[in-house]
Amino acid sequence: MQEISKFEKEKLLNLLQCSEKDLDILYKKTSEVFDDNSTIYDILLKILQQGHNVREATLAGIILGQKIGYEKAKIELEDEIKDKLYRAFKNSQ
Repeated sequence: MQEISKFEKEKLLNLLQCSEKDLDILYKKTSEVFDDNSTIYDILLKILQQGHNVREATLAGIILGQKIGYEKAKIELEDEIKDKLYRAFKNSQ
């Protein structure tokens, strides 16, 4: 949860009506169920099955969306760099 500011974290704690420890546990559990092969629906269902409420699952969905978006962007960026390096190497020969 280091990615969000202290102010944002306080707002989340008030919204979810939970402690900072509970929020950290939710974040950890969200990270544990994150799987590249699962759909967001499947992941949120797993979070709900762990006993979290809909608000917590929604927050988990936001976190997952960020992670999925980051991972997708990372892969696309890596592929783009590989292609550019390959073309540059091929053109230099």
